[in-house]
Amino acid sequence: MKKRSKGLYSIAVVLFLIFTLAPIVWNFIMSLTPNNELVKFSTQLLPTTISFANYQKILDSSTKAHQVVFNGLKNSIKLALYTTLMCVPLATLTAYGFRRYHFKWKIGLFRSLLITMVIPVFATIIPIFEMFAQFKLINNLFWVSVICVTAFYPLSTWMMYNHFHSISQDLWDAAAMDGANEWYTAWEIILPASRNAILGCVLTVILMTWSQFQIPMILLTSQSNKVVTLILSEFMTRDSVDYGMIAASGLFTILPPLIIAIIFRRSLVSGLSSGSVKG
Repeated sequence: MKKRSKGLYSIAVVLFLIFTLAPIVWNFIMSLTPNNELVKFSTQLLPTTISFANYQKILDSSTKAHQVVFNGLKNSIKLALYTTLMCVPLATLTAYGFRRYHFKWKIGLFRSLLITMVIPVFATIIPIFEMFAQFKLINNLFWVSVICVTAFYPLSTWMMYNHFHSISQDLWDAAAMDGANEWYTAWEIILPASRNAILGCVLTVILMTWSQFQIPMILLTSQSNKVVTLILSEFMTRDSVDYGMIAASGLFTILPPLIIAIIFRRSLVSGLSSGSVKG
């Protein structure tokens, strides 16, 4: 029975890897294929000649491709930093307050906050756009990050709340018996013990912000403020589509979150698991 379960698990993992990695591998192959082969009808999977011209264009600082790709990367980094620096501290403090204190309508307020997670972006994007247009906030990365905060704040609060709820009450009681005030308990005992959960929350917000498409597409209209998820359209015109450059740019787009996920994979898994306990 154990062998069968292990075999099914291995098959599931292999299938998952195929569906996950196959598009990335195919994208890499396209980025190395000359344009004349990409548009040619053929059943051949691998290119007859390998070309690094697309990567040379992106890495050459004098080309438009370099300016477009790296400007998009810079804007995405800014958006992710703005969002994370606002969202994670706010969500952590909110979750701590809901866990620590008892007040009127606490359960109703918390559930109302969580319900907003199921509201789709396009249900509110039209009034948000009108508000941005009225106050002249369009093409402002900071204010777009504020909208991202409102989108990720409920999930971040839920993650941190579940983590705080998983901390044994004995730890809180021991701090109170030792005469620790609320400030000392929070900053010297609870938050240091929540390092992995906070880091997991930070990484989650960064990755979610990096992959955002709808909000930046509507609220960031100028070329100079486009984030990396929007730059692929720059290689498409009415008359032609540069598939090789789109593929190469796509690989540059996924590199930062891929590096973050690899480096902090243990902290990410630990933080997510610590925030997944039902409170």
